[in-house]
Amino acid sequence: MQIMEEIVFTTNYEILDADCKKGDVIALLKGKGENLVQLNGETILCLPTGYSMIRWTENHFCLLRGSMLSFYTLTGEFMDEMKVGPYISDLFPFKNGVICIYSDQGVFGKGIGKHILNYAEPGKGVTSLENFALRHHLLYDALFARFKPYACIDPSTDELIFFNHQLKMEKSIKIPFHTGNVLAFALTYQSGVFLEEERMRIWKFQTNQVKEYDFQWNNHTRAIFHRHDYLFMDIADHHIRVFTPAAED
Repeated sequence: MQIMEEIVFTTNYEILDADCKKGDVIALLKGKGENLVQLNGETILCLPTGYSMIRWTENHFCLLRGSMLSFYTLTGEFMDEMKVGPYISDLFPFKNGVICIYSDQGVFGKGIGKHILNYAEPGKGVTSLENFALRHHLLYDALFARFKPYACIDPSTDELIFFNHQLKMEKSIKIPFHTGNVLAFALTYQSGVFLEEERMRIWKFQTNQVKEYDFQWNNHTRAIFHRHDYLFMDIADHHIRVFTPAAED
């Protein structure tokens, strides 16, 4: 197996987090006593320290600081802020906001602090997706891929479930291997690519064939959810790489 890859961003600052969307890269950086946001290498926002996560939305971007999620325009103008609760492990771009994914292993509180799944959108606040999460057993590590337009793994049945824009189930496909060790996955129309610790699996939909490869990847690797030429992005201290498996032998 060959890997096609490209370095899409480099900096002298430490990269705390980043996100890719089509030809654009937005990065959260550790400055000298401050946090910086750069869009394609240009600084658009200077903030106090303590921010940990940045994500594209459809028309803007969001930043996580503790339990607070804030939204900004692409020129760095503040839009909205809301409390989404602690223990957020990931933010998934959805509609005009993000789905908040939690890692508190079922220690639920009250209201929006139930820490299963929530949807946050500027101007509309936080909406619980608890029923959706319970229905598909997504209590702890909700793994999503943007495809037709969305898909997730139900780890209790090892099924790939496809949803429409309203997160209504359209169909499911049995995955021909155990998915409990999957840490990230991405989909094309021809195959699914699944990353596990030190291994990559490629599942061809037409033949139902699965090939396994030894593969070393960064712990800060995740699927790029916005229709990108590359399937995955990983973040090192001072650069961002995008990569995808090339055509197989």
